[in-house]
Amino acid sequence: MTEKVSGSKALELMARELKNVRIKKELTLEDVGQRVKIKKNYLEKIEAGDFSFLPRVYIFTYIKEYAQEMGINNEEALEQCRKELQMYSSAGSNLSGDGGSSPSALKSDVDANVKSIRLPPVRTMVKIGAVFFVLALLVFLYFFKR
Repeated sequence: MTEKVSGSKALELMARELKNVRIKKELTLEDVGQRVKIKKNYLEKIEAGDFSFLPRVYIFTYIKEYAQEMGINNEEALEQCRKELQMYSSAGSNLSGDGGSSPSALKSDVDANVKSIRLPPVRTMVKIGAVFFVLALLVFLYFFKR
């Protein structure tokens, strides 16, 4: 499910900075967890430098939320964390959290997803069609025999 992310300088630095700022602000992990709606044990793992407890996209999101709550607005460090988690941003995306991906990037994502859709075999489709036809015929006969 998740891979151990090790040797990550930016992630380790960010985790250390998050913990230091939290302590400086005299906040507990419970306080931060309530503010950002992240479980305390997840925050503990982030501060400890363990980034293998959830899929990478969640780890990055939690780090970003935690950093924003602590007032750490270092876009460069967040981008480095994203790279270390091997989450490559598309050309038009940003880290501000407003969902700002470019239309062409979104279109290419949609095109890739559409191409990966697999329809059932023709034989299955014919069977389903036959069942619907028989059901429609029975409903028709039921209402017109009255």
